[in-house]
Amino acid sequence: MRRSRQRVSVGCASLMAVVMAVAGCGASTKVKAGDTPVNGGVATYALPANVTPNYIFPFAPGPDFTIVNLDQFQYMMYRPLYWFGDKGTPLLNPAVSLAYLPKFHGQVVTIKLKPYYKWSNGEPVDAKDIMFWMNMMKEEAHTEYGGYVPGGIPDDVTDVHAVGAYEVQMTIKGKYSTLWFTDNELSQITPMPMAWDRTSATTTSDCADVPADCAAVFNYLNSLALVKKAAEWPNSPIWGIVDGPWKLTGYSSTGVLTYSYNRSYPGPVPKDHVSTFIEEPFTSEESEFNVLQAGGRNQIDVGYLPTVDAPVPPPGKALGQNPVPGYHLSVLWTWGINYIPYNFNPADPQVAIFKQLYFRQAFEYLVNQAAIIQGALHGYGIVSTGPVGDAPSTDYLSPQAKKGDPFPYNPSKARNLLQDNGWNVKPDGLSTCANPGIGSGQCGAGIKGGAKLSFSLLYVTGISWVQAAVLQLKSNASTVGIQINLSSGSFDQVIGTVENACGSTAAPKPCPWELADWGQGWSYEPDFLPTGDELYGSGSNGNLGDYKNARNQNLIKVTLQTSNPRRFLQAMYKWEAYLTPQLPVMLQPEAPADLLENIDSLHIGIQNPTLTLNPEDWYFVR
Repeated sequence: MRRSRQRVSVGCASLMAVVMAVAGCGASTKVKAGDTPVNGGVATYALPANVTPNYIFPFAPGPDFTIVNLDQFQYMMYRPLYWFGDKGTPLLNPAVSLAYLPKFHGQVVTIKLKPYYKWSNGEPVDAKDIMFWMNMMKEEAHTEYGGYVPGGIPDDVTDVHAVGAYEVQMTIKGKYSTLWFTDNELSQITPMPMAWDRTSATTTSDCADVPADCAAVFNYLNSLALVKKAAEWPNSPIWGIVDGPWKLTGYSSTGVLTYSYNRSYPGPVPKDHVSTFIEEPFTSEESEFNVLQAGGRNQIDVGYLPTVDAPVPPPGKALGQNPVPGYHLSVLWTWGINYIPYNFNPADPQVAIFKQLYFRQAFEYLVNQAAIIQGALHGYGIVSTGPVGDAPSTDYLSPQAKKGDPFPYNPSKARNLLQDNGWNVKPDGLSTCANPGIGSGQCGAGIKGGAKLSFSLLYVTGISWVQAAVLQLKSNASTVGIQINLSSGSFDQVIGTVENACGSTAAPKPCPWELADWGQGWSYEPDFLPTGDELYGSGSNGNLGDYKNARNQNLIKVTLQTSNPRRFLQAMYKWEAYLTPQLPVMLQPEAPADLLENIDSLHIGIQNPTLTLNPEDWYFVR
């Protein structure tokens, strides 16, 4: 049916109509009357605290599948097939995408690349580059790709082939939603140049045509992509071939990254724009803020204001008075969700307790989201209400969720839930299971008499509000005899630990974490439709706690198969209504992605909640 393309357009238009309802959803700066754009110049950007890009290959494994690696590093050089982020929304942006909108004909989808995009070595971005990625997914995604979801791409497609120099067709298995398939499946494809199709510096391969060749190609590219090879990235004959607007030209021993504008990039950019972009790492928010306060405009053009140092906004205002002279302050929210996962892996000794719904609900009643927002976040926070992101507000968020915190702070309810289910609650002590068993008033399956409510929580260093929040949770939990043992590490250390394979049900091995807080939760990228398959689906690499629930799985499946916009929202609301009280993760407030500080003479436009960086759109003014 040739109406298929129209159906995609209708879906995207429907999404466009419902997305933004939160003021300040996309941070921006304004050009003042009389300002004159200046061509060229060097713009320096402060990376998030304690975070540095550490993996360059866009086919990133789980531990490296992070915002800072994808959105703030790889995508500047290697463009995904479809670009998401348009005027402060997380929507598909056709103007910046490598391909035209896909056409659906029954089970067949056709992707047509724009013929004017080229790699920096002069070769076109063509159908074979898509086939290279798809064959790599077919062979390696199940074990090596951080965005893999069982049953999703590449499992849900067959007969992928080029039908022309710039066209690829694939046949979709089973029932599907065109909106979901575009936003969550095709969105994951990043064309790769033929120069990468090799197994050594001197040996080419044919992964683009022969899937069986892809394992050796991945092993070679992965060996070059690791951070221990970072000093070689700027002069690499592999990573130096880009189709995006930027090329990496420097990586210092301290983690400073320097990029030069790719003059052969044909995408839409302002006539005048910066020519050099630098990413500067900092060990903590405080160290970055110290530079800003000391006259950072000599070192930082775009930085951030730590929430603990931010002035509380006056009533009815999104921002308080900027404490940094010479800079413009704006707030940027992430299209995502913030949470602390439970480790449901069978190797964890406390998993039997985590599996009890009454316990997860009792624990959530001890999270004082309102106090964290008004305290450590200085008013710059949004209550998390369930499995769909609350900021920026969309119609995907159910009307019930928009009413607020489903488990507002209530230690009395937490205590009653534990006592009613067989626990001897000892405030400021250590509560133990006094009535083991699976009947009414008993602790539940797998919990032995004398079992203790004592858990480890690993949290990220360098983010002040996170440290304040976990200390507050520890204090709140102690009032009902729950002991939380805190340990900390860098962002990379926390993510690396959480991604650690803990064995299987048949062959469990000790698991190095029980609860973890890296402060940033989950960004809907590269799955931009918040349908839950990647974050809560059984077996998904994004389901870090290994949560499993058959009812949840079936409700998610309905959302993936419903194309009609009205019925899709109904399916989303039904799924949310079920999963919200199940609490597969511990909800914590959504903090701003950034309280952005940019120098007054630099125009950065509207920043996207997908957190992708577009410094090719930035320009200085005089």
